[in-house]
Amino acid sequence: MKNKLLTLAGALALLGVLGKFYAPPLMAQARAALVQDVDQPARAPFQVTVPININNFNYTPVTIPTGKRLVIDYISMSGAAQTTGADIQPIIILSSSVAGGSNTLYYIAPQQSGTVPGQYYHTEQATIYADSLSVSPAFSGYTPSFMAFNVVISGHLISLP
Repeated sequence: MKNKLLTLAGALALLGVLGKFYAPPLMAQARAALVQDVDQPARAPFQVTVPININNFNYTPVTIPTGKRLVIDYISMSGAAQTTGADIQPIIILSSSVAGGSNTLYYIAPQQSGTVPGQYYHTEQATIYADSLSVSPAFSGYTPSFMAFNVVISGHLISLP
């Protein structure tokens, strides 16, 4: 009887040791199976390039499908600006609104290239929500004699709540 108890105790100890090594990965998989990302199936990739230049110093609308909200994840811009004055700082404005609210303006000032004067570049990760979105050029400093940019917006669409 004593031998049977020792055998049972040894088997339980062995199972306890093995469980320590094998149970955490199995438990993590079990927990992952119980968690559902309800937003993930509704996501759809979105990307657009918006050309802006000195001839369109107004807001250029970006088409967002009806019933969807754009979540901007990444912004990239490249272009050129020149002035007959001393200095110019081109600025790109993103104007977005959510749920019929007022527009929020995001000002992004690209940096001038250190090797090619007049050339400007900028990239950044962002989280900007938009049910409606427009892009516009702006500047500080002297009035540009030339200004042209491509603004790349990348993100995903989600269904409106």
